[in-house]
Formats: sequence, C-alpha cells, structure tokens
Amino acid sequence: MSRRAKPSKTPSKVIPAILAVLIAAVGFATLMVRLEVTREGYRLSALRNDIAKLQDENRRLRLASAELSSHERLRALAAQYHLGPPARGQVVMLP
Repeated sequence: MSRRAKPSKTPSKVIPAILAVLIAAVGFATLMVRLEVTREGYRLSALRNDIAKLQDENRRLRLASAELSSHERLRALAAQYHLGPPARGQVVMLP
C-alpha cells in the first residue's frame, strides 16, 4: 500500500483571488473602452449629420445670394427705382 505524502502547507488562496480580481479588472476595462467607442461613434454620427445640414444650408444660401445678385433682378430694380447709368462727371477716378 502506498502512502501519499501530505503537503506541508495548504495551498494559498491568494493567487486565485488575485487572478479573479485581475480578470474582473480587465473585463471592466474592456467594457469601459467599448462604451467610450460607442459614445464616440454616436458623437461622430451626430457631427456628420450636422455637417450635412450645414452643407445643405450653405448651398441654399449661395443659391439665394446668386438669385438676389442676378443681373436681370438688379436691372428690374434699377428701373423700378428710376436708376440709370451715371451721368458724365458723376464718376470720379482716384489715382
């Protein structure tokens, strides 16, 4: 009959506890990183939407500016307000 040798010390429970804490910390850190990535994704999406809206508004304002400064419109307004080309002597050229 063979006898087993008894260990001189009971196995330490510190190492499994440290491993459990490390695993929990890594899991928590991973969760926090993923949460931050998701937040940044939503923020980036909102910024892209804002950029698209501002580009549309810019196009609309450029079109309105072009329409308001069109030669046909200005000629019609000049006639409406009895404006015409400047008379001789009304334009002064500066050196």
